[in-house]
Amino acid sequence: MTPEYRVDAEQRIESYLSGQDIKDIKFIQVEQTFTDMGGEIHVWNVKTKTDGSWWVVEGEGVPMNLYTQNEFYFSADEAYSFHLGISQRLQARHHLEFKHIIDEVPLDIDHVKSISRRLNNAAVALNDVTAPEDLQAIGLTCRESLIELAGVLVNDNPNLLEEKELKAADFKGIAREVIAIYAPGKSNSKLRKRSRDVMEAAWDHSSEIVHSPNKNIPDAKICLLLTCSAVSLIQNLFLKYLGFDSEPKCSVCKSMDFEILVSEDSEEALFSCNSCGNQEQLS
Repeated sequence: MTPEYRVDAEQRIESYLSGQDIKDIKFIQVEQTFTDMGGEIHVWNVKTKTDGSWWVVEGEGVPMNLYTQNEFYFSADEAYSFHLGISQRLQARHHLEFKHIIDEVPLDIDHVKSISRRLNNAAVALNDVTAPEDLQAIGLTCRESLIELAGVLVNDNPNLLEEKELKAADFKGIAREVIAIYAPGKSNSKLRKRSRDVMEAAWDHSSEIVHSPNKNIPDAKICLLLTCSAVSLIQNLFLKYLGFDSEPKCSVCKSMDFEILVSEDSEEALFSCNSCGNQEQLS
């Protein structure tokens, strides 16, 4: 272990423990280093003034984790063995259950090919993270995608920036005004608020990922999910604005599974519900 690695590892451990509400460290040192898996894995002995004693395991190709010395893990070797078993199980499950994260969100962004390409590349990269910089890069990709989406919205509404005195990179401001356009009226007031919350969450979380070296894979996954949701939400608000939510429904059972029948003897159209069989003439 080089002196540079030791300093960096101690800083990462202190940050990790702080995130677990473990503070006031009074002693920290490497208790044992294992190399039987091809790389160096270190078990650190950490003692605090108020929160007891801990083993912290970290190293090449394994996630960092901590184990209490006070109850179950009485030696560095036991902590290492337990941690190695968990890491191998997680790695095996990852390869068996590889999933494209964007599959979890209904996303149809063919209208913007470059955003689609960005987010798909970020989704693939999420399954091969090896360093904090990889997570920050995913956050940056999400933020750039939102800025590009803002540009698309401005192109579709060319007077928006001048009329509302907005900057071209002001994603939240542009999204707020476009939401007001696509979901107007008192009946959509709650929808507008919820939509604004999604846009703000997507932007704010992506900024946090970009600027923090202490985020983890679930944080980056949430960032990607929020970004995809923001893009998909804007698209569906636009479809709603165009009237796609005004398709006919059965007046009896409210089903949208129907057929339009046209009589050969007349030009009258008949609404026929495939769910309950109700038929009525279309005006």
